[in-house]
Amino acid sequence: MVKISCCILSLAAACTDFENPEVVIDMRVLAMRADPPEIVTPFDPANPTEIVVEELGRVEVCALVADPKEDRRLAYTMTLCRPTSSGRCRGGVTEFVLGGGEVEDPETAAPPVAMCGAIEPNADLLTVLMEALRSDNYAGFGGLSVQIELEVGPVGGGEAETLHAFKRVLYAPRLPAERVANTNPSLEGIAGLRRATGERGLDFQLPIGRCGEVEPFVVTPRERVQLLPEEPAGVREAYVVPTFDGGSRGFTENLTYQWLSSEGSWSPFESGGEIDVAGNEPPIDSTWTAPSDPAVVGDGLDVRVWMVQRDERGGQAWYESCARVVP
Repeated sequence: MVKISCCILSLAAACTDFENPEVVIDMRVLAMRADPPEIVTPFDPANPTEIVVEELGRVEVCALVADPKEDRRLAYTMTLCRPTSSGRCRGGVTEFVLGGGEVEDPETAAPPVAMCGAIEPNADLLTVLMEALRSDNYAGFGGLSVQIELEVGPVGGGEAETLHAFKRVLYAPRLPAERVANTNPSLEGIAGLRRATGERGLDFQLPIGRCGEVEPFVVTPRERVQLLPEEPAGVREAYVVPTFDGGSRGFTENLTYQWLSSEGSWSPFESGGEIDVAGNEPPIDSTWTAPSDPAVVGDGLDVRVWMVQRDERGGQAWYESCARVVP
């Protein structure tokens, strides 16, 4: 009989108030994605009232929320406001609700739940952009950001059970003229690499999908599997930004990868990142070690695996998979 991980805490972990960040035990917001993550348009941020707001386009914002320990419905709300230091749409800022509602348990619902809201190109957005301008130290030179706050918790739960997260979207003038908007990153797949073990072979493609919806990749307790993101050509976008002297400067994106699971451990927890001073790109792979505690593994354990891919301009993508630990 195969069971789904209930994220049993070890005795040592139970002696602290802090969870291991790579192991998802309780309800957690893993990522928030805006599509598109950036809007570039020919407007003058010093005169936002001249914006043809309808031309800014619609932005959909979605959250990846895990709640592996409980089987319960969740309620969420997304709110739009100007950026705040706390990430909360509070303290006298103008706010507008973008979306919300109740969803089924994110681990078991069929089809998978979508916690999303939309920034519509309307007067509400214009109001928030004007507030962002008034609070921006650079008078909108590099663009104006808006903030989307997520509140999520169990249906019927109180503030103590509510999580808060936020996402920012940049609205930038087309300066310089060759500037283009950022897009979310993507992958062609994730390769699993390990020592040959019987018929399983040396490597495989990670199945993409939730436990119960895909055939898990099989491991033994304490087995180590190296996971390597397969980046498509051009995913690391070249981009330009304006400089204060009226010129521009070009960059190429760096990508980072965050690795999470309901059991086991990762090395490293985050991979990728900035190129070093010698021009070397950091490794983007990570190695997952399957759990080995017999009390956790039992006679078979399905472990949820998540990977969040991020660029340095607010773009995100995420992928979910499933591993089966068989003693």
